[in-house]
Amino acid sequence: MKKRNLSIIKWVFLEAVKKTGYEADPDQIHVEKIKEFRFGDFSTNIAMLLANKEGKRLHEMAAEIVKHTKSDLFEKVEVAGPGFINVRLEQKFYTSEASEWLDDFDGYLKDFFNLTEKKRAVIDYSHPNIAKPMGVHHLLSTVIGDSIKKIYQRFGWEIISDNFIGDMGTQFGKLMHAIKRWGNMQEIEKNPIPALQKLYVQFHMEADKEVELDDEGRAEYRKFEEGDKESRKLWNKIVKWSLLDMQQIYDRLGVRFDHMNGESFYEDKMQVVLDEGRKQGVIVDGEGGSWIIKPDDPEDVPVLVRKSDGATLYVTRDLARIKYWQEEWSPDLMLNVVDVAQSFHFRQLIFAQRKLGLTPARNEHIAFGRMQFADGQMSTRKGNILLLMDLLDESEKRALTLVNEKDVELSDNEKRELARIMGIGSVKYNILQQSRTTNITFDWDRMLSFEGNSAPYLMYTVTRAKSVLRKAGLKPRDCRKHSLDLDLDIERKLMIQLMMYPDTIRRASEEFKPNHIANYLYELAQDFNSFYNGNSILQAESKDLKASRLMLTALTILVMEDGFKLLGLEVPEKM
Repeated sequence: MKKRNLSIIKWVFLEAVKKTGYEADPDQIHVEKIKEFRFGDFSTNIAMLLANKEGKRLHEMAAEIVKHTKSDLFEKVEVAGPGFINVRLEQKFYTSEASEWLDDFDGYLKDFFNLTEKKRAVIDYSHPNIAKPMGVHHLLSTVIGDSIKKIYQRFGWEIISDNFIGDMGTQFGKLMHAIKRWGNMQEIEKNPIPALQKLYVQFHMEADKEVELDDEGRAEYRKFEEGDKESRKLWNKIVKWSLLDMQQIYDRLGVRFDHMNGESFYEDKMQVVLDEGRKQGVIVDGEGGSWIIKPDDPEDVPVLVRKSDGATLYVTRDLARIKYWQEEWSPDLMLNVVDVAQSFHFRQLIFAQRKLGLTPARNEHIAFGRMQFADGQMSTRKGNILLLMDLLDESEKRALTLVNEKDVELSDNEKRELARIMGIGSVKYNILQQSRTTNITFDWDRMLSFEGNSAPYLMYTVTRAKSVLRKAGLKPRDCRKHSLDLDLDIERKLMIQLMMYPDTIRRASEEFKPNHIANYLYELAQDFNSFYNGNSILQAESKDLKASRLMLTALTILVMEDGFKLLGLEVPEKM
């Protein structure tokens, strides 16, 4: 397998280490770009790893490695500071890499990631509830989960998305009772979800006055569970209406699922998990006839898998889901993109599935924080529920205002299309450029700005680069036979940033953090704009210099468009 990109630097140093008589773990070797690139292009920590392992002085170990380092791709290798090793690469290396990127970027990345065998992951994200409009709280799981899916696909994995929608529970009994008592089916079918939400609210208001109403709702749900034909028929209608409503939002967000197996899908799959657990002696009797899985630590809380009245719980359905995923797809990795409030649930779930032996796959809870608004809660005409559809409408509206203020030379239809791309893209990018492990701030002014770390800034950068190539009458691949001339600092800085892209994808996949991709693209956009603003491209001093700068421009377009896809963003044709 051909060594590519930063893996070449790792390989050269591993060969040098062998000559010194030592050994190093390739996975622990890091190669980073040097911020003060006048000292070199990249730096490695390999000497620090070996000095700690062998008990030698750091500077001596670094000097010994440098002494044995030989490569015609390295212009300069030297020890820096207490023991980092800095490398400056020959321009021919960058030209060779750039040509291969432009010729076959997919093949290049496949070789770089070097997955020796096909791996598969199953991911669950979004999971809205049937009969309720999607609220803004569903946005984080949907956007983060979809980006993680795309990153893993780019990393070379087969990934299956399964949206575990909420379509069971006593709330459906209450809703069905409300429909039968106060609903008008003809009116409901005109605009189902708002009508159902109104009836559900009415049920709870009436229940404050009629205490027996809750019992009637529970009785209605029991009828459904027992297979009552009328209840099942009504429930199927509610599900159909809800899925159509959800799909409108998923279409706007550009999100697609391979499967949407809700809680009801596992209704007939829970008992076998319970029976097997009882047979194994893992599921035992708890208080009052309940069934539990005892914790390893006596001080910890047992996992309740069946209530004393025989009712199952959310964790029971999740266990059935894990068993189904394993039997259906045999994945290497299972991912659950659910907010941090469910951390205890997933800690218990992962413990329980391990005790039951449901899957050998690694099972991860991809937690994320809550959304908070920089200017307080966005007002909504729908009452106290902040609807996702309203938020997307508002973002597109604000984007259109911004487009009109810029007085761009576009038709009305082109302006509306640009506002759609900017509006939806700004919502998604605002989430993805922040670390998922913290609360995520929603800031209208920052996210819809042409300055700073925002989607409009990135979109403007890539459309500007594409405009340059368009004026030159070229497409990115047409530049693959050019040669690079990186005499200027900003040109070398831009190329070094471009080289970091494959490793950024790897890091984002390993940490399940799309913000690594987003912040990488922001740095790349800054470097390209500095390059663009400070140097003539189409009117360069020589033919060779023009070709070099067009090649850098083509590479920037290639990487930014690829990064946009991983974040689920579109690239506008004009801005």
